Amino acid sequence: MENSKIMKEAYASLKGKWGLAIGGNLLFALIYIAVALVGWLTVGADWGANLTSLIFAPPLAIGMTIFSLNISRDNNPEIENLFIPFKTSWLNSILAYLMMGVLVAVGFILLIIPGVIVALMFSQVFFIMGEDNEISAYDALVKSMNMMKGYKWKFFRIGLRLFGLAILCVVTLGIGFIWLLPYQNVVYAKFYDDIKNNPSFKNQEYIN
Repeated sequence: MENSKIMKEAYASLKGKWGLAIGGNLLFALIYIAVALVGWLTVGADWGANLTSLIFAPPLAIGMTIFSLNISRDNNPEIENLFIPFKTSWLNSILAYLMMGVLVAVGFILLIIPGVIVALMFSQVFFIMGEDNEISAYDALVKSMNMMKGYKWKFFRIGLRLFGLAILCVVTLGIGFIWLLPYQNVVYAKFYDDIKNNPSFKNQEYIN
């Protein structure tokens, strides 16, 4: 599916759900900020903020993928979706986050371009873990690598489109981000479903 169609379908999926989507994304942002602030105040400085973010951000990010996928699929999205991973895959999500962080950092140490490529390779990890709470962190990374074969440039281009919209949001003094962030998350959910349902990936998964 062309990126333009993915973005149109994402917009269509939000019809009648904008309030819920905005509310979920605002709650996500508030929790993230609150967690970092608590860490900064209790543990101290940036180290405390980074520590608390490491503990709470990965499961919350996976929860956002579940929420966004349910909006995209019109599958009874609920705010409670954000908190599912805290019950099902908390430690596993942290492990996946750490593994991705190390690999992406190594890529950037080598050169900027390898770092970007590695980041694109693992861009689907949290969506994969959102759908399968029993998959290991390692298997999620491997599956994301396989899914993104031949799709990294496509994902990069859709990211550039969303970045262009982000620039326009800056012109609105940031108000536009209230709509852009939920839209962006649903766009990425549509992208995930598009490559997941691609026959080439299904055949590859069957062979593996």
